Amino acid sequence: MKTRDPDTATQPIVGVSESYQAGLVRPHQHTRVQLMYAMRGGMTVLTNHGSWVLPPHRALWIPSNLRHGLKLNTPVELRTLYLAANIRAVPDWRECHVIDVQPLMRELILALVDLGWEYPPRGPGARLATVLLDRLLTVPQLPVHLPEPNDPRARRYTAHMYANPAERRPLPIVARSIGASLRTLERIFNHETGQSVGAWTQQLRLVFALEKLAAGLSVGDVAFQVGYENPSSFIAVFKRAFGTTPAAYFAVGPG
Repeated sequence: MKTRDPDTATQPIVGVSESYQAGLVRPHQHTRVQLMYAMRGGMTVLTNHGSWVLPPHRALWIPSNLRHGLKLNTPVELRTLYLAANIRAVPDWRECHVIDVQPLMRELILALVDLGWEYPPRGPGARLATVLLDRLLTVPQLPVHLPEPNDPRARRYTAHMYANPAERRPLPIVARSIGASLRTLERIFNHETGQSVGAWTQQLRLVFALEKLAAGLSVGDVAFQVGYENPSSFIAVFKRAFGTTPAAYFAVGPG
């Protein structure tokens, strides 16, 4: 039986239960906005503008017509809402956002997925959709975005760091090793990503760490894989970024 295309649905919000095995999903796009809730597992969404990590028990907003691929390190169980882009109350977010899913938001997502695609336009299902849209404007967003610069010199640096997230050499030495000065890279990164080289590098390590932690690696192993001398240093940086420790962050579940 052919899977129905949510872009052809008539209701403004429809839900789909989706399962993926570990691997890659080729780049694609939808005319509808997607709100993907990760019930189990985590993944990384890849776009031309950067990448976003979707940890378990969080949700990812993907704007309409944004071409994106998926990288899944483990099997992932999703509940995805597809929202018509012309709904007046839809947030005007032009890029992806990872949001914290509180219990009410979780129940709204699950209820809308369970409704099917033929609910009455003025019935209880439509009212649930209205509550969901109201909640979206107030939910906390998480710093799991890694912007991608365009300049070839910056790209050489990012390629090196993607391949070597545990790099511990001082930034000026790393910059020289890829044929650029740190001053030049700082200018490029600030202009194209809005971040310094050091801030971007720390964000890369956090993104890499989230992927590994979602795959079940221990905090100690992940800390060394992203260049920290000991788990305590990594936990301190993680807590400053996310407001909690890695153990507590990944212990969050339905509640």
